[in-house]
Amino acid sequence: MELRQLRHFVAVVDCSNLSRAADRVAISQPALTRSIKNLEELLGVILLDRKPRGVVPTDAGLAFYHHAQVVLNACQRLTREVRQLEKGVTGTVYLGVAVMFATHVTSQVAQNLSEQHTGLGLVVNEGYFEDLMRQMLDGRLDIIFSNFPSVGIASELVLEPLLNIHAVVIAGRAHSLASRRVISHADLATQLWVIADQPHAQDSFDRYFSSEGLPSPRKVLKTNSLSLTLSLVQSGKFLAFYPEHMIEESLRNGNIVRLSLSGSTLDRQAGLIYRKGTLSQAAIAYVAAEFRRVSLQVGSTTYLGS
Repeated sequence: MELRQLRHFVAVVDCSNLSRAADRVAISQPALTRSIKNLEELLGVILLDRKPRGVVPTDAGLAFYHHAQVVLNACQRLTREVRQLEKGVTGTVYLGVAVMFATHVTSQVAQNLSEQHTGLGLVVNEGYFEDLMRQMLDGRLDIIFSNFPSVGIASELVLEPLLNIHAVVIAGRAHSLASRRVISHADLATQLWVIADQPHAQDSFDRYFSSEGLPSPRKVLKTNSLSLTLSLVQSGKFLAFYPEHMIEESLRNGNIVRLSLSGSTLDRQAGLIYRKGTLSQAAIAYVAAEFRRVSLQVGSTTYLGS
């Protein structure tokens, strides 16, 4: 199947007349008739009913017409955006980034964009998921790179997963569980915890323990400071869920340890969030494409609750 066949068919349906459709696509009527016949033979269905005063699509033809329009419109957008990229992308994109990705992934994306397209402006706002969503719904953000919520979001928004994320529990070297080879959920439930002061973090925390039929720990300190969270864990008194890529140096230095857990785990996804139709804007589409490319290079990461 070729794009020109789709154009020919759409023209016939739009014009309801083979002669007018042939003029529209600048070919002879016999050539247009052959093109439609070849398309019908390829699909194995009749797409058009020939009437005394013109042609009308069959039920199959009408369904095919709508799909053909989607394909042709997408090709037009692609052509337009590629040509714009050739000239150099311009404009300013307002990007929201979850705190655990402020350096991870995002820093590489920002560097690449600044080197490749000097005319593209990028304004980056770091925050937690709930804050970023409010800014997007208010129109202050064009696109978000974040962990995904466990609950539904507004229908006008699109979630595009790019990374798989997995829970990691960390403790200070002096913590009583640090030297244990295997640790159960029941062991964790009696400990002191520090978690992010955000609804999605509390929800993830509760579901982690409820999956094993346990109530959530009551001894919980909440903060939106990642540095304070890490400091409390290093004290040897608290446990926390923390992005593994943000603690590589602490793990190497031996200040904290990653606990070995038995039983169920909590897996989540992260990626792009944007309004439907937003990627028709070349600058935003290019930022999204760069996040896809860098995320593919990075691969899977680990995180829960920040």
